[in-house]
Amino acid sequence: MKLVLIFVLIAVIFENSFAQRQFPNEKLNNISAQTYINDLLDEIQNVSIFDQFNVSGNSILRLQKRIDELKSIEFYVKSVDTLFIGLTPGDSINISGDYSFNGTILVVNDGKLVFEDCEAVINGDILIFGEEAKVWMLNSTMHFPQSFIYQRGIIAAGSAELTIVNTTLDYYGLSHDLVIADNAIVNWTDVTKIGFTTCGLSSNASINIDGTNQAGEFIMMDNATANFSNAATLLVWHHIPSTASLDIVFPNGTSISNNEFSDINPGVSGIEYSYTIENCNDVMWGLMPEPESELTISDSKIRTVGVWFCNQPEYEVSGLVNNSHYSDFVAPLSDHSIHFINSDVQTWSLYMFHGAVGNASNCILGEIGTMGNSECTMQNCLIDGSGGYLFATDTSVLMSAFSYLNCNFQSSGNAFGIMAYGGQNMGKCIALEKSIMILVQANLVQQPIYYDDAMMWYLYLDGPEQGNTESEISVSGSAWIEKASDYYSTEFEWYIVDYQVVGTNEWLTVCDTVYSEVFSDELCVWNTVGLDPGYYNIRVTMCDNTIDQNKIEAVRQVVLTDMIVYENDLEISDFTIYPNPVPNGQEIFMLSNEHEIGFMEVYDLTSKKILDYCFEESSFNNCIKVNLPSSGIYFVKFYNSKFEYLETRKIFVQ
Repeated sequence: MKLVLIFVLIAVIFENSFAQRQFPNEKLNNISAQTYINDLLDEIQNVSIFDQFNVSGNSILRLQKRIDELKSIEFYVKSVDTLFIGLTPGDSINISGDYSFNGTILVVNDGKLVFEDCEAVINGDILIFGEEAKVWMLNSTMHFPQSFIYQRGIIAAGSAELTIVNTTLDYYGLSHDLVIADNAIVNWTDVTKIGFTTCGLSSNASINIDGTNQAGEFIMMDNATANFSNAATLLVWHHIPSTASLDIVFPNGTSISNNEFSDINPGVSGIEYSYTIENCNDVMWGLMPEPESELTISDSKIRTVGVWFCNQPEYEVSGLVNNSHYSDFVAPLSDHSIHFINSDVQTWSLYMFHGAVGNASNCILGEIGTMGNSECTMQNCLIDGSGGYLFATDTSVLMSAFSYLNCNFQSSGNAFGIMAYGGQNMGKCIALEKSIMILVQANLVQQPIYYDDAMMWYLYLDGPEQGNTESEISVSGSAWIEKASDYYSTEFEWYIVDYQVVGTNEWLTVCDTVYSEVFSDELCVWNTVGLDPGYYNIRVTMCDNTIDQNKIEAVRQVVLTDMIVYENDLEISDFTIYPNPVPNGQEIFMLSNEHEIGFMEVYDLTSKKILDYCFEESSFNNCIKVNLPSSGIYFVKFYNSKFEYLETRKIFVQ
């Protein structure tokens, strides 16, 4: 089935939007001009995930936001869901046995917190901030329940210290945050983790790990230092600033006995962080090049490349494909110098910051994320989940059109996250904070979720795909606007369904305006009496109750046939035509388990007979070369050698 892609979204200044951005109508109008899905869409839907790790490159902005929120906390304004330790000089708490706290734990100033021989459940973050603030987790199991990835984290800033020894960190198997900033120090010894850690190190922060089943990903920036020993599953991200260059060969990460990285290494320029690796297995390399940086990698296996786009008003990305080997490849990216020689890249990801506006098309990527006030329109792409997920945050706009995801789609902050004419093979659609997610004709594996103050628009035409003239046809689907709170005053107002003959401009009403939402049910009934057989577009338009009357539209194509072809004729499963669709001029095979085929007729949508063919010998399987006047939908009627009618099947001719 092909969908007619007319996606007109008018709008969007909501009354309580604050930092919400006005919707990019020009981008949507460009998409609405397209009429059919690019063939690439069919090719990439079934590409498998190359890796299960939720490594994520949106970490830098997210982790920085966590630090900013930490430093803005009014320490002396107590809250029932926050445990403060250190407001009084010399304040300390020792916890053992079973313990549970439903909120954030904040250790400040010279506060001390010890978990020892403890089974703890913490439904919040642990924040450590101060010149002498310290936390110990010793011989304990620490549970941090998560409903979604990166819901929980540990943040250490200032000159804070965190020491974890012989302890299990249980994040319910989901990715979570560890933020180390300023002069903070984190020490791990013999740590077992249930869930993948994303750690950002900035300023003069440091981490020392000696013994863990799964280290996680570590984003190296500024003057940070790290020491990794006796660890497995380690991904080291190398941030490459705009003034820096990196021209090196990375070692084989299967097993590394000793490796050091710093600015004294040949080929390293403008990079100030450093790290050591000793006796580690399954070590992976990540790269985060900024615009104007220079990157040359030779004879290496790169787990992931997260390309940054900053202040670039017209960037274009096309043709990047995960799991590629490059003999001598210069990435076709504006304002970036990325060169791979005899190297492999498992995952490409794209990150947009600070007013970057552009497009990504015809790619297979691990992740795309928009941040700050950036924008991205993604078309004919697959996000396979090997780099994380698809996300929009802050006041950015991210639109996924004619694309598929093997991962989550998430909006947060005041962002717009939009998915139109595509969908998910796996994963969830999640709207958080004050974001707005808009889903139009998107095939999802489960219902979308909205939290905090987020709002969700959902419009989907489920059917029909085909029907008969001179009949009444049920039009089914969903049309609703739902919110997680009363932050937005916007409500659903109405929807209307109409149709047009393909190739014409006139839209005709199917039903009266409907003033109630529909959740996976009948939208209206379409009376086709008096209509001719052929191709039709059917459209549902949904409107909110604001003064601007913001609207979204979903359109799909319907085939109406004359009553010469009966619906039950098309449901009998004994006959098979292969391949279907079939290129014009190629052979097709007709197979049957129960009936010998002796004669066939082919009709077009107007019930006009195009050809008939008598097989020399009747058989349970026959083949014939297809030569029809044009591409489109046809109906094949089968008869036995006695010219007794057997069945009618539909065939798509390309």
